[in-house]
Amino acid sequence: MDRCFKIAALYVATLKALSLIHQHNHWTTKGSMFYGDHLLFERLYNSVLPNLDEAAEKFIGVLGDECLDYDVQAELLNKVLTKYKNLEGSPLEMSLAAERDFLKLSQDAYDALEEDNHLSLGIDDMIMEIASKREGSVYLLQQTLKGKNQD
Repeated sequence: MDRCFKIAALYVATLKALSLIHQHNHWTTKGSMFYGDHLLFERLYNSVLPNLDEAAEKFIGVLGDECLDYDVQAELLNKVLTKYKNLEGSPLEMSLAAERDFLKLSQDAYDALEEDNHLSLGIDDMIMEIASKREGSVYLLQQTLKGKNQD
C-alpha cells in the first residue's frame, strides 16, 4: 500500500476512533459534573460523524476504495483506540489527547499528500475544514478541564 493510501486509511480510522472515544466517554462519565460532561461528549461524537463520512468519501473519490480496505481499517482502529487505554478513567483528558493527536495527524497528512502530489483542492479544503472543527472540540475540552481544575 503506498504512502498516500496509508495516510488516508489512518486519517479515516483516527476519525472513527475519535467518535468511539467520545461516545465511550459519553456513556461512562460520572461525578458531580456528570450531566454537563455527558452532553459535551455527545456533542463531540456527533460532530465527528460528518467529518468521518466526508473524509471517507473524499479519499475514495480521489484515491479509490483500496485506501479504505476493511482489514486495514480494523487494524488501524484497534491501534488508535489502544493508544488511549492508559487514559481510561479520565474521560476529558482522553478525549483531549485524542483530538490533539488528530490535529497533528491532520498536519502530517496534509504535508505528505502535498509532497506526493495527491492534495487535490477538495482534499485540501476537507482537511482544513475538519481541522477547524476539531480545534473547536479542543477548545471545549480545555475549557471544561480548566473549570474542573478550579473547583
